[in-house]
Parts: sequence; C-alpha cells; structure tokens
Amino acid sequence: MRGLAFSLTFIAACAGDPPKNNPVDVDAGVDAPPLIVGQRVSGKAMDYFGNVAMADATISTDGIDPPKTSTTITDGTWALDDVPTGSKVFLSVAHLNYRTTRNVATTVADVPVVQDAYLMSVADVTRQYTTLGLTPTGGRAFLAAELQLANGMPLEGIPLANITLVDALDQPVPGVIGPHFFGLAGDIDPLLLTATAFAVPLGTPLRSRVAFLDLPPGNYTLKVTAPNGQGIDTIVLSTVTATADGAVLALSGGVGGGMGGAVTDPKFAVDVYPRLQRAALGGVGCANCHTLGGPGAILIFDKPAAEVLALMLPAAPLGRIDTVTPASSMLLTKPLYEPLGAPPDGHPNATFLDINDPDYKLILLWITNGLKP
Repeated sequence: MRGLAFSLTFIAACAGDPPKNNPVDVDAGVDAPPLIVGQRVSGKAMDYFGNVAMADATISTDGIDPPKTSTTITDGTWALDDVPTGSKVFLSVAHLNYRTTRNVATTVADVPVVQDAYLMSVADVTRQYTTLGLTPTGGRAFLAAELQLANGMPLEGIPLANITLVDALDQPVPGVIGPHFFGLAGDIDPLLLTATAFAVPLGTPLRSRVAFLDLPPGNYTLKVTAPNGQGIDTIVLSTVTATADGAVLALSGGVGGGMGGAVTDPKFAVDVYPRLQRAALGGVGCANCHTLGGPGAILIFDKPAAEVLALMLPAAPLGRIDTVTPASSMLLTKPLYEPLGAPPDGHPNATFLDINDPDYKLILLWITNGLKP
C-alpha cells in the first residue's frame, strides 16, 4: 500500500454475521445495492499562515495506487474523484514560492469528503527561523503539529519536554531544532514553555500547536506525553514523513476511529469480522471492494463470518494469516501504508496508517492470541 498529512476519511470493514435481510449477504438471495468503491474528495487549497485560498496549486495523493492529482481553480477549489472507499490518503500541496506541504491523512469512508488542504509559503517558514535567529538549512523540512486531547479539544498545559521527535531506533532525530510552541501571533514563540491554545488567524478554532525545524528527509515518530483524563500520563504516537525542502503537518491525538483499544482477547466474529465490512456498516471499508463483483472479489469479506474466516486461515488456498510471524500476515501488510519510495504491493489503498492504528493492533492481537473464532 502506497503512502498517505490534515486528515481525510476513506472506506472500512464490517462486523458479525449480517442479519438475514442484510443486502450485502450474498447468500441471502437479495439483490445487492450498487457497488460503490470510491468517493469524491474535495476542498480548497489554503495558505497555512494566512488562511487565504490559493489558485493554481497542485494537489497530489500518497496512499492510493494509482495516485491522483488536481489543480485548484480561481477560488482555490480542487476535487479528486473515485478515491477508494476505506482509504487513508495524504494530500500534498505544491505552488510557486511555497514549500510542498504534506497534510494530515484524510479518511475516506462511505460518503464524499470535503476538507481543505494547506500549504506553507517559503517566506512564512523562513520567518519561523528568523524568530530564533536562524536561517533554514537546505534540504531540510519544517513540521507543524496540532496537539489535541482524545475528545478533539486542544491539548494545553504540557511542557516542551513532553514532546519529542524520534527515529526508527527511538532516538532523537539528529540536527532537528525544537520543539517550539506556536504563540498568540501565529508564529513560533521561543518564550512560550507550555502548550497553549490560540485562535490564529482570528475567528478560526482554538489550536495548540508545536513546531520542529530542520527535519532531514525520512520517516519519524512524534511522541507526546499527556494526561489521559484519568490522572494517568499516556504517550501518543504519530508518524511524520519529511521531504527535502518541504513542510509537513501532523496531528497528535484527536478523535480517532478503531475498536481495538479496549479489547484484550478478540474473537473473529465479534471483534475482527465487523471491521472488515463496508464503511456504511461500520467497518473500515474492506468489503467495499472485497465483495461479489468488486475489484477485490478474489477474497470476499461480506460472506458470513465463519466462511470468511475459513478463507483466510493459513491452510486455505487464499490464506492471509501467518501464525508464525503474525505481523507478516497479508491481512495486515496489504492495507498498511507504505512510506514514500516503497515498491507497490498491488493493493490500491492504505487502510492502516501505521502499526499504531487501533484496528491494525486489534487484528494483530487476534492472530497472536490464536485466531479465536
């Protein structure tokens, strides 16, 4: 699955045996509804610091194969058609005198998505360095991350020490400058030592934001330690992909999908099967394609739960489960986002952004615990 920045929504999978009159039950003798395997994703290209619409900007995707592009018109509007349902896709925005800006991943479920995409000008990013008495290093990226609680409200009150950017070895990224919080003026403020929410530009929602400067190109993890509302600190992990001379937007926390967090001993019929169903039925959208007559019909997910499980077991011809090394199971690897530059794996979209995705963790735990039906 090819790679995926602010967040859009794609399709998902279903749970439990469908009721007898469920239109997606191919064995029920009921005509299925028209097959919808893609949605329109649209919005405006907006200047990140000025909050104004940008014409003639190029929107491109990462996370779906083949990729899609669009060019904004006079009022900044753009649209991408037939984005696979159940996808998570990153949108990058390019424009003259702007840094190519990678947005937070967008989730595509069973309805069209309207969401703006943002880009940062070279001048605005340079000003962040000037505030610190520095100049940008060529070939490095700028990161702005929004900090949210699990309910979507701004995260406030934590110190800079609670925010780190680490590499694949869980070590601080060499040469990176920061973190620094964004202040009341809308730029980073080196004197602000605790996370604070501001409405910048005026009239926009309150946001708590942090920046890192001079990121080398690569894939990193943003780690934010914050209270979970029950008096216990938790670490929230977010994947960050930086490109040379680019900018990247990230979201830490926020209201997320997924059912895996509270399940400690998942069962296929009750916990896993529902996640494989259509987005309209509460799943992650797998069955939008993996259905009779769909592009993924080689493996049908909207049959009764017992039949679907039998198709995926290691001994089955279409086995998608590896009990020796569970993380190598195709049920997990195929819909997992692959970083930029990775070779295509034949799956048209990314459903899991990374291995921290709640649904990914749920399925991995189910396999590790012995494939309980």
